[in-house]
Formats: sequence, C-alpha cells, structure tokens
Amino acid sequence: MKDLLIEIGSEEIPASFLEPAANKFAEIVGNFFNDQRISYKEIKSYYTPRRIALIVTKVLPKQREEILEIQGPPKKFAFDNDGKPTKVAEGFANTYKLRIKDLYIKATPKGEYIFAKKKAEQKSIEQLLKENVVNLISSLQFAKSMRWSDNSRLRFARPIRWLTIIYGNTPIVVNFDGIVSSNVTYAHRNASKHPIKIKAVKDYWKVLKKYDVIVRPTERREFIKKQINKLAREVRGQVVEDEELLDEATNICEMPTPLLCEFKAEYLKLPAVVLITALKTHTRCFAVKSIASDNLIPNFIAITNTPTIDKKLVSYWYEEAVEARLEDAKFYFEEDLKIGLEQRVQEEQKVIWIENLGTLFDKTSRLERIAYVIAQQLSGVNHNFLLRAAYLCKADLLTNMVREKEYTSLQGIMGGIYAQLNGEYPQVGQIIAEHYLPKSSADKLPQSMEGAILSIADKLDNIIGAFIINEIPTGSMDRFGLRRQANAIYTICLEKQIFIDLTPIMEIAISYFNKFEDKELIKKIKEFFIERAYAILSERNFKYDVINAVLALQKLNILDLSLRAQALTDFRSKEQFEALVIGQKRVSNILKGISEIGVVRTELLRESAEKDLYEEAKAKESEITQFVLKNEYAKALEILLSLRPFIDTFFDKVLVMCDDIEIRNNRLALLAYLKSLFLQVADLSEIVIL
Repeated sequence: MKDLLIEIGSEEIPASFLEPAANKFAEIVGNFFNDQRISYKEIKSYYTPRRIALIVTKVLPKQREEILEIQGPPKKFAFDNDGKPTKVAEGFANTYKLRIKDLYIKATPKGEYIFAKKKAEQKSIEQLLKENVVNLISSLQFAKSMRWSDNSRLRFARPIRWLTIIYGNTPIVVNFDGIVSSNVTYAHRNASKHPIKIKAVKDYWKVLKKYDVIVRPTERREFIKKQINKLAREVRGQVVEDEELLDEATNICEMPTPLLCEFKAEYLKLPAVVLITALKTHTRCFAVKSIASDNLIPNFIAITNTPTIDKKLVSYWYEEAVEARLEDAKFYFEEDLKIGLEQRVQEEQKVIWIENLGTLFDKTSRLERIAYVIAQQLSGVNHNFLLRAAYLCKADLLTNMVREKEYTSLQGIMGGIYAQLNGEYPQVGQIIAEHYLPKSSADKLPQSMEGAILSIADKLDNIIGAFIINEIPTGSMDRFGLRRQANAIYTICLEKQIFIDLTPIMEIAISYFNKFEDKELIKKIKEFFIERAYAILSERNFKYDVINAVLALQKLNILDLSLRAQALTDFRSKEQFEALVIGQKRVSNILKGISEIGVVRTELLRESAEKDLYEEAKAKESEITQFVLKNEYAKALEILLSLRPFIDTFFDKVLVMCDDIEIRNNRLALLAYLKSLFLQVADLSEIVIL
C-alpha cells in the first residue's frame, strides 16, 4: 500500500475556481477508486494558482478480488430437450473463457436462465490510471473553461502545462493530450525555471517548499495571517479581519510576501467602509486599524506573490495605486454630500427599475406601503423612522459612489451613511443600511425591527415583480436570486420572532402593481413560498412528513409553521399518536373526492357512537381553538388526543357509507367537522407510520 500523487500543472487559475475544483477532483477520483475496487485510506487535496494536486494515501496496487455472477441466455435456448448444450451455450461459455460444466441454471422472475461465476480481472493502479486519467481530469467543470490547442477537444480552466503522477516512488506515464506525465513538477515562477524531480510522494510538499511553493492552502493561509498581523503590530495596529479577502489572498499566491504600506492621513476622513472596500476591491489589500481602538490608521498591507521583490519599490507602486483610488472615492463622496438623498429620490422617477415594472420611484412608493402594512401587524415599531427610511432607502443607487461598479456592494450602507450626514435620525440611517440584509445565507441579519420589516418588504416586492414578468426560478436558473430572497424573508421572521402571515401581505403588495384579482399569479407565488418553507424547515431538521403535515394548511407564516412542526415532532413519541394518525388517515380516505359536504344535523345522528363523538368534539372545540389562537399547539394536540377513544368507537360501531343517503351524508359531514378540528393544528393524515 503506497501513496499516490496526481498533480495538474497549469497557467494561473482564477482564485475563485481553485478550492471547488480541488475538492471536486478529490470526489471524482474517490468515486472512481470505489467503483474500480481500489482501496485507499484518504484523499488530501492541495492547490496553488498553478496547480491542483491530490495525494491519495495507502492505495492498493491493484483491484480487490471479486467473483462476478454473469447471466447468460435462457435455459430453453442454451440446452436442448435432451439436456445437451446448444451452440448458444457454447458461445456464452467461450465469450467468458469458461467450460460448459461451469454453467448453472438459476430461476429468475423472467424464467430460468444460464449463469456462471467468474473471477473479475484485477487491473493494476498503473493500468487503471493510464486508461482513465484523461477522463478523470476532463470531468472537472469550471464556470469558464478554455481550449488551448486547435486540435484539442479537452477543456480546462487554463492551459495545462505538465502532469505529475507518482505511485510511491514510481512515476506513472500517461499521455494527456500530448503532455506526458512524469515525476517532475515545477517551482515558483521566480524561484526556478527548471523542472524539479519528486523522488517519492512523501517528499512532495517539502520539495516544493524549498522552491518557494507552499502547496498546502491551510498552511499558506496561516502564513499570511501570521505575517500580516506581525506587520500591523509594527505600526501599533491590527489587521481589519476579512475572511473572504484572506481566502482570496491565499488563492492568488504560491509564496505570499506581505508588504506594509501607507496612504495620506487625509483619506481617513472617508467612511471606514469606503476605505476598506477600496483597498479590498482594487488591490486586494488589508486595512489596518489602531490597536487601541476600531479607528483606521493610514496604513495597509499588500500581498505579493514574489519573495525576491524590491519591497521598497513595490510598496511605492501599491501606494500610488491606492492613492489614485482613494482620491476618486473622496471625489464621489464629497459630490454626493452636496446633492443629498432627498433630491436623489426625485431623480428615481427617471430611472427604470425593471423593464415593464415601472421606475425606481414606483418601487420606493410600494416599499412605503408594504412596510406600513407589515408594521401594522407588529408592536413596538417606530412608524416614522420606518417610513422615512423606506422613502430614502433606494436613493443611494443613484449616488456617484454606488453607481461606480467597485462600490456597488455598499448599496444601502452608503445610503445609511449619507442619511445621517444629511441630518436624518441615526435610526433612519441604520434601517436604510440594514434593509438589504441578509445578502447571503452566511450574512448577518438586520438588528432593528424596522430594518427587518423594510428588508422583508423589499424582498417581497422583488419576488412579486419577477413573477409578474415571468422570471420564475426553474431548476438551477434563478436570475434574480428569488430563492435566496425568500429564504432570507423566512430566516428574518424566525430569528427576529416576527409572527406574520405573508399571504394577505402578498395579496395587498400585488395590488400595488395594479394586478388586482390575479388569482393565477397569487397561486404561483404562494406555491413558491410553500416550496421555500419546506426547504427552510428541512434545514431545521424537521422530518419530511411533519413538514408536509403543517404545509398542508397552506399558511405562509414560517414562525407559526415551525411551532406547529415542533409540537408535532414532540408529540410523535406519545404512545397513542400512531392510532390517532391512523384514524385521521381513515377520515381523509373516506372524504377523498367528495366536494360538497354539508353541516352536521343532530337529528340525523342515530347511533350512540356518532352522537358521543359529535358531542365530545363540540365540547372540546372551543378549548382547541383557544390553544391554537395562543399558538400552544402541544396543548391543542393533547385535547385532540382525548377524542381518540370516541373516534375508534365510531369506526368500530358505525357504517359511514350506509344505504340511507341522508344519514350517509350526515356522517360524512361529521367526519369533515372532525377533520376541521385537527386541521387547526396540522393534517395528521400526512404523517408516515412505519
């Protein structure tokens, strides 16, 4: 059992491609080895801009032994009436190099067939790789791929320049589109142009490190982190933490070399977020703040990929580049302050939001109204702050700063800053800054209730607008990120404990697009939100049948649905729960397909079992309803459970589908009434009993 190295050497691969590609390659190779009966211990992936590599540890030299059972032709064709083998049987045996006596008859669902057992071929790891390595590498998919030769059908993120394959200390020779693999790799571009021989897999990362390549990404990341913190301390500062930037810096270097640089102190008058964004977006540099406070200091740290550089000269050019960007930002910022947000709101009337959906000003008007509708249902909301923020929240999209593509990520944030500098209440600025949150599943949520409300209103308006122009998510296509936005709405409601049903809010919001009474549109959007509710509840580890049971109510109040699902999950362990569910499944089956059901007429209740069930249900109805209104679903389920003996007796003693039509319909009405009580909590007929 030896270790295996596969390294794909290429031109510089984009930073965002590297980690996903390395992980996917490990998955592809792992699946291949499993399918091919090649045992191994683990697969470790490594990558730099110029290479994607795998080390598979303790790999068996050949396939595991396996006995295959091979199905041949039907018995009637393989042997004649005297039991002698026909040419069909002989042909089957010859194909697999077997003798006739090795064949045996076996019954199958389709009749009797000839079978034989044969030891599977045991190919060596070398043979398997020679036959399959081209397909394994070609299986890697990238957001953008390229061909680098007119004659090549192979595609990769960037042109492949070398291929290193070693098993233990033996190179495996494979021809990959004219590139012959070997035990040779290449160093950092500035360290050596000559090939480097890897004598054994165990030496791989150690040898590369001698030639200025830290091939292990975790080591490279920690190296950068340690070095930038060390440099920051030289100016009594600390690095502004940014995990995304740290990941990117890790993926653009083979041997990171951090440089401490500085800029003019006058640029510290810019908002900190503008400085940090300018440094990150334009030059991939880390901002530095005072060790004694959170205030930025006029220093930054650049990451280069050349250990032998003239640090003083390179620092100078970084400083020149950063100063140019900061000077632009200063100009945008000062010009924006002269105009203010109020004037920008009026300019929104000239800007199309989305084609066929009106202007940005139209959207602002809808946000004011939708936010107000939501706020009316909640307590402790400052309506003045909320509505002022709703009026101003889209104005920063027309500012110089946000219109520049380098700063588009600051939409909302700049609006909040400008609002406060223009004399608005700090709370208004905070609401504006928060209303885009969360922008991803990992992003933070709005902290204020007003920010949460405006975020929900904005995302709901986006979703409705997209559905109106038929931009409905299908499969992997979701051009406007509607699934993410719906998930964000639900996450805000769950985390901020916002108890609202989106259905009536959605119906009102649709009317603001002049889509009155568009029932088909409402139905589609509601189905979309129900689908998203299923996904959210699944993420919270509720079982699929419990989710189906609560979603059957067709409610779009995710907090309420979560409470119902939790009550059902807890109640499931009770001894009588299964019998209660079986009873409800029976009720649903009887009522299935019956569209018109009247009310229960007490004078038509003939049997004592149906009278007792009706009277007991009526007696409990008010109590069930009160618990449901208070969202105490566990208690409501307890009351429903107390009806179980009466339900069982009813089914034991009473024939529902009797010949008398009036009595039959009355009994169906009784079951429908009973079902309506259970549906106050959930549809128990959706629960799966194993």
